[in-house]
Amino acid sequence: MTTTYLVAVSDSQAESFLKYGYDLVAGFAVDAADVADVTEVSALLDLLQLRYPDSPFRDDAPLDILHIPADAFTHARHAVGPLHPQAFRGGVIDFAPYDGSGIAQGGGVRTDLLLLDPCRLTAGTRLWRFTPGESEPELRGVYHGIAFGWEDTETGTFAAGVPSPYAGALVKRDWGDIPCDVEIVDGKPVALTMVAPFQPEAEDGFEQLESQLWAKRIAYDDSLHVFTQLALAQLSGIPVRVMRAVATGEDEIKFHIVSMLPDAPYCSAVNFQRWAGATYNALALPEDLENKNQQEATPVSWDVTDRPAATAIRNDPFDATDQNTIVQETFNLLGQTTPPSWTEVSLQVQIVGDQVIYEANAKLSEDQGARLKVIPTAILHYLRQLKKLRIAAGEGPFFTIVLHAVKEGQGTVSLNAKALPPYADQVPESEWIKELEIVKRSGKEVPEWLSAKVLSPTAPTSAFGPGAAQHEINAPDLTANISSASDSE
Repeated sequence: MTTTYLVAVSDSQAESFLKYGYDLVAGFAVDAADVADVTEVSALLDLLQLRYPDSPFRDDAPLDILHIPADAFTHARHAVGPLHPQAFRGGVIDFAPYDGSGIAQGGGVRTDLLLLDPCRLTAGTRLWRFTPGESEPELRGVYHGIAFGWEDTETGTFAAGVPSPYAGALVKRDWGDIPCDVEIVDGKPVALTMVAPFQPEAEDGFEQLESQLWAKRIAYDDSLHVFTQLALAQLSGIPVRVMRAVATGEDEIKFHIVSMLPDAPYCSAVNFQRWAGATYNALALPEDLENKNQQEATPVSWDVTDRPAATAIRNDPFDATDQNTIVQETFNLLGQTTPPSWTEVSLQVQIVGDQVIYEANAKLSEDQGARLKVIPTAILHYLRQLKKLRIAAGEGPFFTIVLHAVKEGQGTVSLNAKALPPYADQVPESEWIKELEIVKRSGKEVPEWLSAKVLSPTAPTSAFGPGAAQHEINAPDLTANISSASDSE
Protein backbone atom coordinates (compact mmCIF):
# COMPACT_ATOMS: atom_id res chain seq x y z
CA MET A 1 0.00 0.00 0.00
CA THR A 2 1.28 3.46 -0.90
CA THR A 3 1.81 5.83 2.01
CA THR A 4 -0.46 8.83 2.28
CA TYR A 5 0.89 11.65 4.42
CA LEU A 6 -1.54 13.55 6.63
CA VAL A 7 -0.51 17.20 7.09
CA ALA A 8 -2.36 20.15 8.64
CA VAL A 9 -2.50 23.55 6.93
CA SER A 10 -3.72 26.93 8.12
CA ASP A 11 -6.78 28.74 6.78
CA SER A 12 -4.60 31.06 4.70
CA GLN A 13 -2.69 28.16 3.20
CA ALA A 14 -5.90 26.33 2.30
CA GLU A 15 -7.15 29.51 0.62
CA SER A 16 -3.89 29.77 -1.33
CA PHE A 17 -4.41 26.24 -2.64
CA LEU A 18 -8.01 26.69 -3.77
CA LYS A 19 -7.84 30.30 -4.92
CA TYR A 20 -4.36 30.61 -6.41
CA GLY A 21 -3.30 27.04 -7.13
CA TYR A 22 -0.43 27.07 -4.62
CA ASP A 23 1.26 23.66 -4.62
CA LEU A 24 4.08 23.56 -2.05
CA VAL A 25 3.88 21.84 1.33
CA ALA A 26 6.05 20.81 4.28
CA GLY A 27 5.87 20.15 8.00
CA PHE A 28 4.89 17.57 10.57
CA ALA A 29 3.03 14.58 9.19
CA VAL A 30 1.72 11.17 10.14
CA ASP A 31 0.82 8.15 8.07
CA ALA A 32 -2.86 8.69 7.25
CA ALA A 33 -3.56 4.95 7.43
CA ASP A 34 -2.47 4.89 11.08
CA VAL A 35 -4.93 7.62 12.07
CA ALA A 36 -7.84 6.82 9.75
CA ASP A 37 -10.29 6.61 12.66
CA VAL A 38 -9.26 9.93 14.20
CA THR A 39 -11.75 12.65 13.27
CA GLU A 40 -11.87 14.87 16.36
CA VAL A 41 -10.12 18.19 15.83
CA SER A 42 -8.61 18.14 19.32
CA ALA A 43 -7.04 14.73 18.68
CA LEU A 44 -5.60 15.88 15.35
CA LEU A 45 -4.12 18.94 17.06
CA ASP A 46 -2.37 16.60 19.49
CA LEU A 47 -1.11 14.25 16.78
CA LEU A 48 0.34 17.02 14.61
CA GLN A 49 1.91 19.10 17.41
CA LEU A 50 -0.34 22.08 16.70
CA ARG A 51 -0.61 23.52 20.23
CA TYR A 52 2.62 25.53 20.01
CA PRO A 53 2.77 29.16 21.29
CA ASP A 54 0.61 31.58 19.24
CA SER A 55 -0.77 28.72 17.17
CA PRO A 56 -3.63 29.69 14.82
CA PHE A 57 -5.19 26.26 15.36
CA ARG A 58 -7.94 25.84 17.99
CA ASP A 59 -10.04 23.04 19.42
CA ASP A 60 -13.28 24.89 18.66
CA ALA A 61 -12.48 25.79 15.03
CA PRO A 62 -12.41 23.76 11.79
CA LEU A 63 -9.08 22.20 10.82
CA ASP A 64 -7.88 21.77 7.23
CA ILE A 65 -5.96 18.59 6.52
CA LEU A 66 -4.10 17.44 3.41
CA HIS A 67 -3.94 13.80 2.38
CA ILE A 68 -0.83 13.62 0.19
CA PRO A 69 -0.08 10.38 -1.70
CA ALA A 70 3.62 9.58 -1.70
CA ASP A 71 5.54 9.60 -4.97
CA ALA A 72 9.18 9.26 -5.92
CA PHE A 73 9.85 12.91 -5.08
CA THR A 74 8.22 13.13 -1.63
CA HIS A 75 10.44 12.34 1.34
CA ALA A 76 10.10 12.39 5.09
CA ARG A 77 12.21 11.64 8.13
CA HIS A 78 11.45 10.75 11.72
CA ALA A 79 10.86 13.96 13.66
CA VAL A 80 13.32 13.35 16.49
CA GLY A 81 15.46 15.53 18.73
CA PRO A 82 19.22 16.12 18.41
CA LEU A 83 20.31 13.24 20.67
CA HIS A 84 18.12 10.58 19.06
CA PRO A 85 19.90 7.79 17.11
CA GLN A 86 17.99 8.80 13.94
CA ALA A 87 18.78 12.52 14.20
CA PHE A 88 20.18 14.21 11.09
CA ARG A 89 22.16 17.46 11.20
CA GLY A 90 21.09 18.46 14.70
CA GLY A 91 17.73 16.72 14.61
CA VAL A 92 14.32 18.37 14.57
CA ILE A 93 13.67 21.05 17.20
CA ASP A 94 10.35 22.77 17.66
CA PHE A 95 8.41 24.45 20.42
CA ALA A 96 6.39 22.44 22.96
CA PRO A 97 4.40 20.26 22.99
CA TYR A 98 6.87 18.73 20.51
CA ASP A 99 9.30 16.64 22.60
CA GLY A 100 11.72 15.15 20.07
CA SER A 101 10.67 11.57 20.81
CA GLY A 102 9.47 10.91 17.26
CA ILE A 103 6.10 9.75 18.57
CA ALA A 104 2.71 11.31 17.81
CA GLN A 105 -0.17 10.61 20.17
CA GLY A 106 -3.82 11.64 20.01
CA GLY A 107 -7.30 10.18 19.94
CA GLY A 108 -6.06 6.91 21.42
CA VAL A 109 -3.53 6.48 18.60
CA ARG A 110 0.23 6.27 18.90
CA THR A 111 2.27 6.45 15.68
CA ASP A 112 5.49 7.82 14.20
CA LEU A 113 5.76 11.58 13.94
CA LEU A 114 7.34 12.52 10.63
CA LEU A 115 8.79 15.68 9.12
CA LEU A 116 7.83 16.01 5.47
CA ASP A 117 10.55 17.70 3.43
CA PRO A 118 9.40 20.76 1.45
CA CYS A 119 7.97 19.45 -1.79
CA ARG A 120 5.42 19.94 -4.55
CA LEU A 121 2.04 18.37 -3.90
CA THR A 122 1.36 15.12 -5.70
CA ALA A 123 -1.55 14.60 -8.07
CA GLY A 124 -4.47 13.14 -6.14
CA THR A 125 -3.82 15.19 -3.01
CA ARG A 126 -7.06 15.99 -1.19
CA LEU A 127 -7.92 18.87 1.10
CA TRP A 128 -10.31 17.93 3.90
CA ARG A 129 -11.97 20.10 6.53
CA PHE A 130 -12.54 18.56 9.95
CA THR A 131 -15.17 20.32 12.06
CA PRO A 132 -15.51 19.95 15.85
CA GLY A 133 -18.38 17.64 16.70
CA GLU A 134 -18.65 16.20 13.20
CA SER A 135 -17.80 12.53 12.64
CA GLU A 136 -16.95 12.92 8.95
CA PRO A 137 -14.75 15.55 7.27
CA GLU A 138 -15.78 17.67 4.29
CA LEU A 139 -13.85 17.38 1.02
CA ARG A 140 -12.86 20.91 0.02
CA GLY A 141 -10.55 20.32 -2.91
CA VAL A 142 -8.61 17.88 -5.06
CA TYR A 143 -5.21 18.60 -6.61
CA HIS A 144 -5.02 17.31 -10.18
CA GLY A 145 -1.34 18.02 -10.85
CA ILE A 146 0.52 20.98 -12.27
CA ALA A 147 -1.51 21.22 -15.49
CA PHE A 148 -4.94 21.71 -13.91
CA GLY A 149 -4.04 22.48 -10.31
CA TRP A 150 -6.66 22.59 -7.58
CA GLU A 151 -10.35 21.81 -8.04
CA ASP A 152 -12.59 23.56 -5.53
CA THR A 153 -15.31 20.98 -4.88
CA GLU A 154 -17.79 23.62 -3.71
CA THR A 155 -17.58 25.85 -6.78
CA GLY A 156 -16.28 23.39 -9.36
CA THR A 157 -13.60 25.89 -10.39
CA PHE A 158 -9.94 25.15 -11.00
CA ALA A 159 -6.86 27.15 -9.99
CA ALA A 160 -3.33 26.37 -11.16
CA GLY A 161 -0.18 28.29 -10.36
CA VAL A 162 3.08 28.38 -12.25
CA PRO A 163 5.02 25.31 -11.05
CA SER A 164 8.39 26.01 -9.50
CA PRO A 165 11.49 24.42 -11.02
CA TYR A 166 12.90 24.10 -7.49
CA ALA A 167 10.39 21.51 -6.21
CA GLY A 168 9.00 18.37 -7.78
CA ALA A 169 9.83 16.63 -11.03
CA LEU A 170 11.64 18.26 -13.95
CA VAL A 171 12.41 16.79 -17.35
CA LYS A 172 15.46 17.82 -19.33
CA ARG A 173 14.73 18.96 -22.88
CA ASP A 174 17.20 20.15 -25.51
CA TRP A 175 16.13 23.73 -24.84
CA GLY A 176 15.99 23.59 -21.02
CA ASP A 177 14.51 21.95 -17.94
CA ILE A 178 10.74 22.07 -17.47
CA PRO A 179 8.42 21.05 -14.59
CA CYS A 180 6.44 17.90 -15.23
CA ASP A 181 4.11 15.35 -13.67
CA VAL A 182 4.93 11.69 -14.19
CA GLU A 183 2.08 9.20 -14.61
CA ILE A 184 2.74 5.85 -12.93
CA VAL A 185 0.92 2.63 -13.81
CA ASP A 186 1.75 -0.59 -11.95
CA GLY A 187 4.84 1.03 -10.50
CA LYS A 188 6.26 2.15 -13.85
CA PRO A 189 6.25 5.57 -15.58
CA VAL A 190 4.11 5.58 -18.72
CA ALA A 191 3.69 9.26 -19.60
CA LEU A 192 4.52 12.72 -18.39
CA THR A 193 2.90 16.13 -18.71
CA MET A 194 5.15 19.16 -19.11
CA VAL A 195 3.89 22.59 -18.03
CA ALA A 196 5.31 26.03 -18.85
CA PRO A 197 4.09 29.59 -18.14
CA PHE A 198 4.61 30.47 -21.82
CA GLN A 199 4.58 28.71 -25.18
CA PRO A 200 8.04 27.20 -25.71
CA GLU A 201 9.45 28.35 -29.03
CA ALA A 202 11.84 25.43 -29.35
CA GLU A 203 9.27 22.63 -29.10
CA ASP A 204 5.92 22.11 -30.80
CA GLY A 205 2.84 20.46 -29.35
CA PHE A 206 2.16 22.62 -26.31
CA GLU A 207 -1.47 23.66 -25.84
CA GLN A 208 -2.72 26.60 -23.80
CA LEU A 209 -5.01 25.73 -20.90
CA GLU A 210 -7.78 27.78 -19.27
CA SER A 211 -5.25 28.70 -16.58
CA GLN A 212 -3.14 30.33 -19.33
CA LEU A 213 -0.40 27.77 -18.71
CA TRP A 214 0.95 25.72 -21.61
CA ALA A 215 1.04 21.92 -21.38
CA LYS A 216 2.17 18.94 -23.41
CA ARG A 217 1.76 15.23 -22.65
CA ILE A 218 4.27 12.74 -24.04
CA ALA A 219 4.91 9.03 -23.64
CA TYR A 220 7.66 8.09 -21.23
CA ASP A 221 10.77 6.28 -22.38
CA ASP A 222 14.07 5.54 -20.72
CA SER A 223 15.89 8.21 -22.72
CA LEU A 224 14.10 10.93 -20.74
CA HIS A 225 16.04 12.45 -17.88
CA VAL A 226 13.54 13.14 -15.09
CA PHE A 227 14.87 14.55 -11.83
CA THR A 228 14.26 17.03 -9.05
CA GLN A 229 16.49 20.03 -8.55
CA LEU A 230 17.80 21.04 -5.15
CA ALA A 231 18.97 24.65 -5.18
CA LEU A 232 21.04 25.11 -2.03
CA ALA A 233 22.78 28.18 -0.65
CA GLN A 234 23.67 30.08 2.50
CA LEU A 235 22.08 33.27 3.75
CA SER A 236 24.19 34.95 6.42
CA GLY A 237 25.61 31.55 7.24
CA ILE A 238 22.23 29.82 7.44
CA PRO A 239 21.96 26.80 5.11
CA VAL A 240 18.85 27.23 2.96
CA ARG A 241 17.02 25.68 0.06
CA VAL A 242 15.36 27.75 -2.65
CA MET A 243 11.72 26.80 -3.22
CA ARG A 244 10.53 29.34 -5.81
CA ALA A 245 11.03 32.82 -7.22
CA VAL A 246 8.61 35.51 -6.03
CA ALA A 247 7.81 38.86 -7.65
CA THR A 248 7.60 41.41 -4.83
CA GLY A 249 6.72 44.53 -6.85
CA GLU A 250 8.70 47.15 -8.74
CA ASP A 251 10.13 44.36 -10.92
CA GLU A 252 12.02 42.97 -7.92
CA ILE A 253 12.48 39.22 -7.68
CA LYS A 254 13.19 37.46 -4.42
CA PHE A 255 13.66 33.81 -3.61
CA HIS A 256 11.33 32.01 -1.26
CA ILE A 257 13.80 30.03 0.84
CA VAL A 258 13.49 27.40 3.56
CA SER A 259 15.99 26.82 6.34
CA MET A 260 17.72 23.46 6.04
CA LEU A 261 17.85 23.36 9.83
CA PRO A 262 14.46 22.37 11.31
CA ASP A 263 15.20 24.36 14.46
CA ALA A 264 12.36 26.62 15.65
CA PRO A 265 14.24 28.73 18.26
CA TYR A 266 17.19 29.24 15.91
CA CYS A 267 15.08 30.16 12.88
CA SER A 268 12.82 32.48 14.86
CA ALA A 269 15.84 34.36 16.16
CA VAL A 270 17.18 35.01 12.65
CA ASN A 271 13.93 36.48 11.27
CA PHE A 272 12.59 33.40 9.54
CA GLN A 273 8.84 32.79 9.79
CA ARG A 274 7.06 29.58 10.58
CA TRP A 275 5.68 27.94 7.44
CA ALA A 276 4.74 24.60 9.00
CA GLY A 277 5.83 22.33 11.83
CA ALA A 278 9.60 22.75 12.35
CA THR A 279 9.79 24.40 8.91
CA TYR A 280 10.78 28.05 8.59
CA ASN A 281 10.94 30.26 5.52
CA ALA A 282 11.92 33.74 4.40
CA LEU A 283 12.43 35.87 1.31
CA ALA A 284 15.89 36.86 0.12
CA LEU A 285 17.37 38.71 -2.82
CA PRO A 286 19.34 36.42 -5.14
CA GLU A 287 22.49 38.49 -4.64
CA ASP A 288 22.33 37.93 -0.87
CA LEU A 289 22.63 34.17 -1.25
CA GLU A 290 26.14 32.73 -1.02
CA ASN A 291 27.70 29.32 -1.65
CA LYS A 292 25.04 28.57 -4.25
CA ASN A 293 25.00 25.09 -5.70
CA GLN A 294 22.48 22.94 -7.50
CA GLN A 295 22.08 19.22 -7.09
CA GLU A 296 20.03 16.81 -9.17
CA ALA A 297 18.27 13.88 -7.53
CA THR A 298 16.76 11.07 -9.58
CA PRO A 299 14.32 8.44 -8.27
CA VAL A 300 15.81 5.23 -6.94
CA SER A 301 12.53 3.57 -7.84
CA TRP A 302 9.30 4.84 -9.36
CA ASP A 303 7.35 2.21 -7.47
CA VAL A 304 6.63 3.50 -3.95
CA THR A 305 3.99 0.89 -3.09
CA ASP A 306 5.99 -0.73 -0.30
CA ARG A 307 8.19 2.24 0.56
CA PRO A 308 8.12 3.16 4.28
CA ALA A 309 6.66 6.50 5.34
CA ALA A 310 10.06 7.59 6.65
CA THR A 311 12.38 7.56 3.65
CA ALA A 312 15.44 9.21 5.22
CA ILE A 313 16.98 6.79 7.70
CA ARG A 314 20.49 6.81 9.15
CA ASN A 315 22.38 3.62 8.41
CA ASP A 316 24.84 4.53 11.16
CA PRO A 317 22.75 5.67 14.16
CA PHE A 318 23.96 8.79 15.93
CA ASP A 319 25.76 7.76 19.12
CA ALA A 320 24.92 10.34 21.77
CA THR A 321 26.88 8.38 24.37
CA ASP A 322 30.26 8.93 22.71
CA GLN A 323 32.09 12.13 23.69
CA ASN A 324 34.11 12.30 20.48
CA THR A 325 30.96 12.02 18.37
CA ILE A 326 29.31 14.81 20.35
CA VAL A 327 32.31 17.13 19.92
CA GLN A 328 32.61 16.35 16.19
CA GLU A 329 28.92 17.03 15.58
CA THR A 330 29.22 20.31 17.47
CA PHE A 331 32.09 21.47 15.27
CA ASN A 332 30.29 20.30 12.12
CA LEU A 333 27.11 22.19 12.94
CA LEU A 334 28.97 25.30 14.03
CA GLY A 335 30.97 25.37 10.80
CA GLN A 336 27.86 24.82 8.67
CA THR A 337 26.06 27.83 10.18
CA THR A 338 28.86 30.40 10.14
CA PRO A 339 29.05 32.99 7.30
CA PRO A 340 30.86 31.52 4.26
CA SER A 341 33.75 33.97 4.51
CA TRP A 342 34.70 32.82 8.01
CA THR A 343 38.31 32.01 8.77
CA GLU A 344 37.98 31.37 12.51
CA VAL A 345 35.07 30.80 14.85
CA SER A 346 34.99 30.71 18.64
CA LEU A 347 32.17 29.58 20.91
CA GLN A 348 32.14 29.97 24.69
CA VAL A 349 29.33 28.21 26.53
CA GLN A 350 28.60 28.40 30.25
CA ILE A 351 26.47 25.55 31.61
CA VAL A 352 25.28 25.91 35.20
CA GLY A 353 22.44 23.73 36.42
CA ASP A 354 19.83 23.79 33.67
CA GLN A 355 20.90 27.19 32.34
CA VAL A 356 23.05 27.80 29.29
CA ILE A 357 24.60 31.16 28.36
CA TYR A 358 26.83 31.48 25.34
CA GLU A 359 28.83 33.85 23.17
CA ALA A 360 29.87 33.07 19.61
CA ASN A 361 32.15 35.15 17.40
CA ALA A 362 33.62 34.66 13.95
CA LYS A 363 36.55 36.21 12.15
CA LEU A 364 35.65 36.87 8.53
CA SER A 365 37.87 37.65 5.56
CA GLU A 366 40.04 40.76 5.86
CA ASP A 367 40.00 40.25 9.65
CA GLN A 368 36.46 41.57 10.01
CA GLY A 369 34.79 40.39 13.21
CA ALA A 370 31.17 39.24 13.47
CA ARG A 371 29.08 38.32 16.48
CA LEU A 372 26.85 35.32 15.81
CA LYS A 373 23.40 36.37 16.96
CA VAL A 374 22.32 32.81 17.64
CA ILE A 375 23.67 29.29 17.21
CA PRO A 376 21.76 26.09 16.42
CA THR A 377 19.89 24.82 19.46
CA ALA A 378 21.30 21.34 18.92
CA ILE A 379 24.77 22.61 19.85
CA LEU A 380 23.50 23.53 23.30
CA HIS A 381 21.98 20.06 23.70
CA TYR A 382 25.24 18.48 22.54
CA LEU A 383 27.32 20.37 25.09
CA ARG A 384 24.92 19.66 27.95
CA GLN A 385 25.12 16.01 26.96
CA LEU A 386 28.92 16.24 26.91
CA LYS A 387 28.87 17.52 30.49
CA LYS A 388 26.66 14.59 31.55
CA LEU A 389 28.92 12.08 29.79
CA ARG A 390 32.01 13.45 31.49
CA ILE A 391 30.34 13.18 34.89
CA ALA A 392 29.24 9.60 34.13
CA ALA A 393 32.83 8.78 33.13
CA GLY A 394 34.14 10.12 36.44
CA GLU A 395 35.87 13.09 34.80
CA GLY A 396 33.91 15.68 36.73
CA PRO A 397 31.64 18.48 35.53
CA PHE A 398 32.76 21.65 33.78
CA PHE A 399 31.27 25.12 34.12
CA THR A 400 32.48 26.56 30.82
CA ILE A 401 33.56 25.06 27.52
CA VAL A 402 35.33 26.96 24.74
CA LEU A 403 35.47 25.63 21.19
CA HIS A 404 37.71 27.26 18.61
CA ALA A 405 38.03 26.27 14.97
CA VAL A 406 39.86 27.53 11.92
CA LYS A 407 38.58 26.86 8.42
CA GLU A 408 41.49 24.61 7.51
CA GLY A 409 39.95 22.03 9.80
CA GLN A 410 41.79 22.51 13.07
CA GLY A 411 39.69 22.61 16.22
CA THR A 412 40.41 22.87 19.94
CA VAL A 413 38.31 22.36 23.06
CA SER A 414 39.06 23.96 26.42
CA LEU A 415 37.22 23.20 29.65
CA ASN A 416 36.92 25.20 32.86
CA ALA A 417 36.11 22.88 35.76
CA LYS A 418 37.51 24.99 38.60
CA ALA A 419 37.45 28.76 38.06
CA LEU A 420 34.49 31.10 38.41
CA PRO A 421 32.75 31.11 34.99
CA PRO A 422 32.58 34.40 33.03
CA TYR A 423 28.81 35.00 33.25
CA ALA A 424 28.37 33.86 36.84
CA ASP A 425 26.51 37.01 37.88
CA GLN A 426 23.73 36.19 35.42
CA VAL A 427 22.90 32.85 37.03
CA PRO A 428 20.06 32.72 39.59
CA GLU A 429 20.61 31.03 42.93
CA SER A 430 18.29 28.15 42.01
CA GLU A 431 20.68 27.10 39.24
CA TRP A 432 23.71 27.37 41.52
CA ILE A 433 21.96 25.02 43.95
CA LYS A 434 21.48 22.50 41.14
CA GLU A 435 25.11 22.88 40.08
CA LEU A 436 26.33 22.36 43.64
CA GLU A 437 24.43 19.07 43.81
CA ILE A 438 25.91 18.02 40.45
CA VAL A 439 29.46 18.64 41.69
CA LYS A 440 28.81 16.86 44.98
CA ARG A 441 27.38 13.79 43.23
CA SER A 442 30.42 13.66 40.95
CA GLY A 443 32.66 13.22 43.97
CA LYS A 444 34.88 16.11 42.90
CA GLU A 445 36.04 18.92 45.16
CA VAL A 446 33.56 21.78 45.47
CA PRO A 447 35.21 25.15 44.66
CA GLU A 448 34.91 27.70 47.45
CA TRP A 449 33.35 30.26 45.12
CA LEU A 450 30.57 27.77 44.24
CA SER A 451 29.65 27.29 47.88
CA ALA A 452 29.62 31.06 48.30
CA LYS A 453 27.44 31.53 45.20
CA VAL A 454 24.66 29.43 46.68
CA LEU A 455 24.42 31.97 49.48
CA SER A 456 24.70 35.07 47.27
CA PRO A 457 21.68 36.69 45.53
CA THR A 458 21.99 37.05 41.75
CA ALA A 459 19.83 38.45 38.98
CA PRO A 460 17.83 35.79 37.11
CA THR A 461 18.05 35.33 33.37
CA SER A 462 16.31 33.01 30.93
CA ALA A 463 17.74 29.64 29.96
CA PHE A 464 18.78 29.22 26.35
CA GLY A 465 18.73 32.99 25.85
CA PRO A 466 20.78 34.79 23.24
CA GLY A 467 23.82 34.69 25.50
CA ALA A 468 25.92 37.31 27.21
CA ALA A 469 29.23 38.91 26.32
CA GLN A 470 31.88 40.31 28.63
CA HIS A 471 32.47 43.08 26.14
CA GLU A 472 30.18 44.58 23.53
CA ILE A 473 31.37 44.00 19.98
CA ASN A 474 30.65 46.34 17.10
CA ALA A 475 29.80 43.84 14.38
CA PRO A 476 27.56 43.71 11.31
CA ASP A 477 23.99 42.45 11.61
CA LEU A 478 24.13 39.05 9.94
CA THR A 479 20.33 38.88 9.60
CA ALA A 480 19.81 42.22 7.87
CA ASN A 481 19.18 40.61 4.49
CA ILE A 482 16.38 38.32 5.66
CA SER A 483 12.77 39.38 5.18
CA SER A 484 9.51 37.69 6.05
CA ALA A 485 7.80 35.30 3.67
CA SER A 486 4.12 35.96 3.08
CA ASP A 487 2.85 32.39 3.16
CA SER A 488 3.69 31.42 6.73
CA GLU A 489 1.09 29.92 9.04
